Amino acid sequence: MSNGPTVSIVLATHDDARWLDGAIASVRAQTWASWELLVVDDGSTDDTAAVTARHAREDVRVRHLPGPHRERAAARNRGLAAAAASLVAFLDADDRWRPEKLARQLEALAIVPSAALCYTVARFVDADDRPLAIRKPPVAIAGHVFPALMRGNFIILASVLARRDAVLRAGGFDETLPVFGCEDWDLWLRLARREPVTVVDQELTLYRQHAGNTRPEALLQSGLAVIDRRYADPGTADAARLSRASARARLHWYLAGAVASERRAAGLPLVVQALREAPASVLDRPALGALAALLLPRAAERALRRLPI
Repeated sequence: MSNGPTVSIVLATHDDARWLDGAIASVRAQTWASWELLVVDDGSTDDTAAVTARHAREDVRVRHLPGPHRERAAARNRGLAAAAASLVAFLDADDRWRPEKLARQLEALAIVPSAALCYTVARFVDADDRPLAIRKPPVAIAGHVFPALMRGNFIILASVLARRDAVLRAGGFDETLPVFGCEDWDLWLRLARREPVTVVDQELTLYRQHAGNTRPEALLQSGLAVIDRRYADPGTADAARLSRASARARLHWYLAGAVASERRAAGLPLVVQALREAPASVLDRPALGALAALLLPRAAERALRRLPI
């Protein structure tokens, strides 16, 4: 490591000390050893500093970057600015990595030097680390993924290893979004519009689903803002092979399915809005998932959700 780390890991966090120890431990367990971990503390008031300090005492590769609370996009950009490596990975405090994650991704990026980023498949887990029946994406794809990515975000933030110069050329995370929740999707779209993407088709990222996740209402507003900004570029519809109305409808369908899985009546307003945006979208895959969540027994709904996008 005399020439510096190969990978800079940006872990932006705000008041998530409950999960942070496990996230840092999963980084320290990586089989690839040439990394630095930047714990970008976004104005935390809990034990985040103490948890990070303990790991930093044990491992000089761990660094604490405290700062005022400015939200996740600004925190991640602060980590990008401080990164010493040409490759950057992202992690959230409540997510985890399998030990071989970075090593497998470095191999994948070496094989495809034109790729802006490499992602892995993610397995969802609950608050107690028990695996859930959700794999994202169900079927991994690579190459020119922009059209597929415009249809929905299938890249989990914590699964990404990206070329730092490509991220900076794309403008980093958009700190001006009116609502945060889909700022990672926005960045992946800007990267994928210009450059190919590669993938490690293994479940090397563990994404935690728990009560503190971004709420569907915020995801909806953030996602609509992302869609509207992408379609402000007149070439987006042709490149995406999807109209703006259809993209907005798909987002409503996705979230209708998500909220209906917990409370069916909550999905109905989203279904109505999806149909207003693009009536023909009722035949799309997200609509089928949402309608299954609203109408079918739970076992049948779960089986449908495991189908490819």
